[in-house]
Amino acid sequence: MTCIYDVLLNFTDDDNLIDFFEWQEKDNLEHIKKIYLAKVKTKVLEDFFKYKVKVSREFLNKIEDKTILYKNKKVLKYACLFTDMNKVIAMEFADNGEVIAKSSLLLDEEEDIIMECFDILEEDIVYEKKEEYPKEIFLTREELFKRSYLLKEIENAYKDKLYIKILYYYEEVFENDDKPFISKYKRLVQDIKDNYNEKYNSLYEIVRMSYIGKK
Repeated sequence: MTCIYDVLLNFTDDDNLIDFFEWQEKDNLEHIKKIYLAKVKTKVLEDFFKYKVKVSREFLNKIEDKTILYKNKKVLKYACLFTDMNKVIAMEFADNGEVIAKSSLLLDEEEDIIMECFDILEEDIVYEKKEEYPKEIFLTREELFKRSYLLKEIENAYKDKLYIKILYYYEEVFENDDKPFISKYKRLVQDIKDNYNEKYNSLYEIVRMSYIGKK
């Protein structure tokens, strides 16, 4: 474990890791004066991205009060950077070892940190895997917005009994079939929730265009 100095972090809740190119002015950016870095195996970092984890008390003791902010020299009780030489992630932990916040890094700072790690030994982090993160954490902020927009559009169309509109949306995504309307409606909604992808970005554009120019 080593120290890294002068990095910018954007801690958000542990369910949503926001890439640096999606950071916004309203985000609560933290200018970090000093933070510890642990070099870990790729499998460990993959687990940190995929699962909610709980680190050991021993690890918490190592990093306790070691993260200092420039602003008022505030101290984060349990925070650390992790890298596998391919990616860097910042994580903040609660007293019980569970993750309470995460942050990506600016690209140039991430690259600089990785360059500093070639001579650092890997650490064995003792941690427990909890439940898997929901799939939506892998969506961008823009995709999360579009998904919510589509779900509201379809819900409102259903409430207003605009069934033809819903069938049109369905056929834009799936091949036409003989399923009853309610099955098509439920399938469309569930697929948007569980499998949001590029086809729904296209559907969003179709829906959005239908409202342009309307008052």
